[in-house]
Amino acid sequence: MPTLLEYFNNDFKDLSLDTTITFTVQHLDNEKNVVGQDNIEIKERIRQNGDSSVRLFTYFIPAFKDTLGIIGSVMDQLDKQVKNVEGLVVIGGFSGDVQVGEHKSIYSNRIYFYTETLLQPDEIRNLDKFCKEKGLFVSVRSTDYLKRKMDTEKPVAFISHDSRDKELIAKRLSRGLSSRLCFVWYDEYSLKIGDSLRESIEEGIKDAKKCILVLTKNYLSNPGWGKKEFNSIFTREMIFNERIVLPIWYGVTKEEVYDYSPSLADTFALTWPSPENKTEDEYKTEVEQLISKIHTAVTT
Repeated sequence: MPTLLEYFNNDFKDLSLDTTITFTVQHLDNEKNVVGQDNIEIKERIRQNGDSSVRLFTYFIPAFKDTLGIIGSVMDQLDKQVKNVEGLVVIGGFSGDVQVGEHKSIYSNRIYFYTETLLQPDEIRNLDKFCKEKGLFVSVRSTDYLKRKMDTEKPVAFISHDSRDKELIAKRLSRGLSSRLCFVWYDEYSLKIGDSLRESIEEGIKDAKKCILVLTKNYLSNPGWGKKEFNSIFTREMIFNERIVLPIWYGVTKEEVYDYSPSLADTFALTWPSPENKTEDEYKTEVEQLISKIHTAVTT
């Protein structure tokens, strides 16, 4: 499933200016002597609306015991951060626009913090007081935000695969799509303890916009759940007269797919890359390129 960092990266579709800020946090004993320190890296993404030139500060803070202190430090140096990016000018518009006058970027007083550590009620009260003193409006999105998003999102795609292909293909595919906030039904993430496997699978097939079939020799030779999922998917296609199947082939021939399903052999398919004779980086690049194509196919 998507992580909080992936929501931070994808929630806003504006242009962005990305930086990483490192804070050094000192630990003091009872006599105020420094007894240690931690370095924490904060992701800063300044979003700019292309039509209005309004800029919005957003931050991602990883798990840390003094999240409130980090938030306060970030807000204390906003003026410094504004100066750091003042020289970067981005002017939206269309080719042929007549633009006159002096351009100026405006900074919103609203700030978004994505925090892996949930703030406690007393910390929220202190933050509210601090924001009012600074004239700022802060939205905090934490683990509770992640849970609510997952509870309300319906899957865009259902991944039908053989369990023997989980590590090589299905898990990589699910993670890649989830990182793009393309929600998928995938048994490792979609099933909870006590769920009915059959009912959950059928619900996933009914709700998903597209059904991805990971066609391998394992899948084609499996008479169990894979075949049942396949039949349910094609039943939906026939009843509602819609094209929802997106096949991915790996290590199979057209003749083998035809023997499994003649109509499936004539359906446009993508081919999962082979890791053989490639470095790990080369293989990852090819996989990412394919997942981008799949993402486009299931979201358009």
